[in-house]
Amino acid sequence: MSSGSIASRYAKGLFEFCQENNELESIYPIIRHLLEILSKESKLHEVLEDITLTPDEKISLIERVSGNTLPKTLKQFIALIIKKNRTDILFNVLLIFRRIYLNSKNILDVELLMADELTPPALEKIKAKVANTLNSACEIDVKVKPELIAGYTLIVNGKVFDSSVKGQLSSVKKNLLEKKFDNR
Repeated sequence: MSSGSIASRYAKGLFEFCQENNELESIYPIIRHLLEILSKESKLHEVLEDITLTPDEKISLIERVSGNTLPKTLKQFIALIIKKNRTDILFNVLLIFRRIYLNSKNILDVELLMADELTPPALEKIKAKVANTLNSACEIDVKVKPELIAGYTLIVNGKVFDSSVKGQLSSVKKNLLEKKFDNR
């Protein structure tokens, strides 16, 4: 069985358990926070997979970096993954849980890549405009990517809408190369 399907089974199990026990709304923000930390700190993955650390030390580390005491359900779930030597799939399990949660709530997963930092009021205006344009509730994750030069790239449920200078330059380059080869 592939690690993707194993991660999916764990995520579905956690989701169903949280749903049955009315814990989804309290667990989800913590999982989202853990995902943010794990995606920013690549060294944390290595430390969690270190076989010299005990499961309790790994759980304690996760609690310390998250800045929270984990709810009992989530703590037991992470302990189960760690004790089953499945720490390598923890990040994917949390990602899949997030996707299942958003789908269950009919919330669009939106990633907004910006060339520059925005002021909080401007960012809120953009978030409101995106939600209004898509006519749906959205969870928007904003990342600054200076390599875009200017503009933005919007990714909605995996679909990319590129309005960045970098994207436009890439498109021009592609068109020029196609015309060059067409003329031969």
